[in-house]
Amino acid sequence: MDNQNDLFQSSSNEAFEFNAQALQKLLTNAEQQYQFDNQNSSQQIQEGINEVLIPNEPKAMVPITLTNSQRTGFKDQKSTQLLNSNKNLVQSLNGQQIPIQQQQQIQQQQQQQFIQQIPLSQQYQSNNNRANQDIFNIQQQVPQQQQQSQGQLGKVQNYVNNLFGNDPQQQFKYEPTNNFNDDDDILKQYQKQDELQINIEEMIELKVQAQYDYCKLKKSEKQILPAMVSIITKDIEQYAKNNQSIEAGIDLLCVIDKSGSMEGKKIRSVQQSVIQLLNFLSEKDRLCLIVFDGGAQRHTPLKTLTKENKKYFQNAIVAITAGGSTNIAAGTKIAFQQIQQRKMKNQVTSIFLLSDGQDPGAASVIKRQKDKIEDVVTIHSFGYGNDHDAALMSSICKIGQGSFYYIEDVKLLDEFFADALGRLSSALAENVQIEIKCAPQAPYQDIKIQKTYGDMWKLIEQDRSYKINIPQIASDSRKDFVFEIVLPPFTKQILDEQRVPQVVQACLSFKNTFSKKVYQKVSVLQLKLYNEDEQIGENDPNPDVTREILRVQSTEAIKQARMKCELSKNEEAEEMLETMKLLILSDQKMSGVSAQAIIDIDQAKNASKRQNYSNFGMKQMHQMFVNNYQQEGLNAQFDLSGQQLQQVDQGMFQNSKQLKMVKEVQKSKS
Repeated sequence: MDNQNDLFQSSSNEAFEFNAQALQKLLTNAEQQYQFDNQNSSQQIQEGINEVLIPNEPKAMVPITLTNSQRTGFKDQKSTQLLNSNKNLVQSLNGQQIPIQQQQQIQQQQQQQFIQQIPLSQQYQSNNNRANQDIFNIQQQVPQQQQQSQGQLGKVQNYVNNLFGNDPQQQFKYEPTNNFNDDDDILKQYQKQDELQINIEEMIELKVQAQYDYCKLKKSEKQILPAMVSIITKDIEQYAKNNQSIEAGIDLLCVIDKSGSMEGKKIRSVQQSVIQLLNFLSEKDRLCLIVFDGGAQRHTPLKTLTKENKKYFQNAIVAITAGGSTNIAAGTKIAFQQIQQRKMKNQVTSIFLLSDGQDPGAASVIKRQKDKIEDVVTIHSFGYGNDHDAALMSSICKIGQGSFYYIEDVKLLDEFFADALGRLSSALAENVQIEIKCAPQAPYQDIKIQKTYGDMWKLIEQDRSYKINIPQIASDSRKDFVFEIVLPPFTKQILDEQRVPQVVQACLSFKNTFSKKVYQKVSVLQLKLYNEDEQIGENDPNPDVTREILRVQSTEAIKQARMKCELSKNEEAEEMLETMKLLILSDQKMSGVSAQAIIDIDQAKNASKRQNYSNFGMKQMHQMFVNNYQQEGLNAQFDLSGQQLQQVDQGMFQNSKQLKMVKEVQKSKS
């Protein structure tokens, strides 16, 4: 490849030779080729789209060949039907005279069915660990003497009461309403978190850095200098006193797809997942369930997560049934109405969208809905199964500047919930805005901003000024935004007093999540400049900036590879990614910062394989693109056989709290 030898020609004397021009040229050529193919190969495009969008016919299940995980999924397949069966059983038994022998047969049959449908890993967990408990644990909650006195019918009644709750305050009853100002009051002990004696301003750092701190200005050609602006936060837990955890209270609205496309295993997975979600929420948090098919309804009010209310939510979740068409925007509309009409507001508000995402056109409607909301709201999307619309789900999470979680293996969903909630509960600042301005004084007034990476940048003044809006930033985290500065040819002689000009100024404003107080910070980028004929010492690249350049450039390459796969040019996509990997590995100065970029490229290569792309590859590549730019979420990882892998190491965008919560979930399942 012609540009292979041009990549990263770093030199201690010529700093800006190291600017990844070959990588940029590689991406540009790929995009031009895609546009040419797009104009001349419409039939290939349609065939590629059909390959992705038309799901494979479901295969018949053969019990003798099932793995343990498949067998568990098969058992869970009848969960909702069995729960409803038990409800109907009790209703039919009440007030009827049934022979004792028949009652015993019914009792044994129901017990055996419920035991069989519970995964083995959950049959012996404590009552406080999981919502789905086996029949043995539930029976232990009823005194043996009471069971004997009530007979077989009484045992069945006790069993179902323990499962669904016999307290009228906890039993679920849907009550339709258009008035959404009936939210529970936030408990008093959590209302005064704004009085925390913590200086949030000192915990947030703003930095502007270039890949090189000093360089030579050339007389005959322009040079490109990569740079980035960063927000870096400290861990708020280090400031906690008396082992007291500092967490933001969350108003969480779960928008749940119950359309016909979710029928069967998907809706059961959603029910099980949302019940598990209750384990991660505490009394300082509030939850609202919204369900949608062709229309939408608020399934529950916005209620605090007390012990009693958790039982109420369990019953509400079990009552969800699938059927009908899909209208995601109808569900999010009610979520935004609930947010607007609530009487009280928690420190953090977020929407979890759980769906297979088959609703073309929903993203544009949801964007218009969110644009009308003044509250700070993030949206995290969870896409189920191998036939969900990953492009739509990733677009929706971009609107809410959240993360997209691709769920091929439902056993990993509780880990994804833990990751998302860990981020929300560690929120430190909101309404974050960064503005950069490139306006150096003479004689460097022609230095400009040439390029920004990602669509989060908003233009203020062409080549001069840009801004970024971020809904929230968590403690113990960082966000880095990459741009490029162009240094034009400079024919004058640089004087000593002109050597260190201020090139870029960055301004940061943010609001304290707890007190809502507004703060501002400023940082500047200064460069040390030399004449072309002057000798300078060793000039190593900034490792942080280099790492982030690789992140955004590898993400762009993943997008280009996906475009090729859509044209059924999977082998070309693999070749392009392999070439980029070799170019990165060819420079020894990048070895210490290229690890994550190489992982992403290898995952994208595997996803590009023709046999993988239609199964999981397209969805994985959509997720990598949006999450890498949002700098949020956990990207799905797959082995060569297409099995989704459990997270082992800390994720690229995880803070310590997220990692701790995910590890606790993994430990509970081991």
